[in-house]
Amino acid sequence: MLVATALVVACPPPAQPKPLEMQPIGTVPIVDRTPKDDGSDSGVTAPNSATPIAQGEACSGGDLDPLDDVLRRCEAPMPKNAELPSGMKDKLEVRLTPSTTQITPGGRVDVTVVLHNKSNEPLPLWFSGDPTPRFEVEAFDAKGKRVDIPPGKQPPYPKGTAPPTREVKASKITLEKGGTARMKVPWDAVKTKWAPEKAKTWEGRGFPRVPSGPLPAGKYNLRVVLPILNDVDLPKLPIEVAT
Repeated sequence: MLVATALVVACPPPAQPKPLEMQPIGTVPIVDRTPKDDGSDSGVTAPNSATPIAQGEACSGGDLDPLDDVLRRCEAPMPKNAELPSGMKDKLEVRLTPSTTQITPGGRVDVTVVLHNKSNEPLPLWFSGDPTPRFEVEAFDAKGKRVDIPPGKQPPYPKGTAPPTREVKASKITLEKGGTARMKVPWDAVKTKWAPEKAKTWEGRGFPRVPSGPLPAGKYNLRVVLPILNDVDLPKLPIEVAT
């Protein structure tokens, strides 16, 4: 229930309130999340170059959600090998849960990634990014072949362009005993093709790609690539694309 609160002023009389736009129950607004570029760098900083949160309660805890937002604010010096905890496979559990196990060709599934500290002590985790950590989903067929990248060799970069060079930075969180960190990573059941025309604006990894149609019906395995600077077991998630 919405409650409107008005500020009473003696003079002049208050302006008429703007009518509220109601949204039908059960709908989700479509929000354009594409970064906007106004062509000016005045007052703009890269996401990981903003004032980082001090390594304290904001970067440590028993329930860090969503993880990608936390990492953007928890920049830390790149760790030395001696700082990385050993025996991570016995300390950190990675769980993947899909929003659905069956989708139509071209459909989308949200994969919830949960990092669980199985140890009896706080567990520090470092992630790398360029400049912020990226979480991506790779798809494989029953034979273990990638199906979400174009077949064949990638074309050369167009004249005057080259693979982007980005600064690599680190982010750090600490999971309390039994603590978890979680986030959702979307995946679309589509094929892709090389897109050299996107070379100047491409923000992804590898050679630029764009969707080129839905994946055919079949059974696939998804793997979430974690930009974590630790040796961990990455489970695969079975997904069926059905008509």
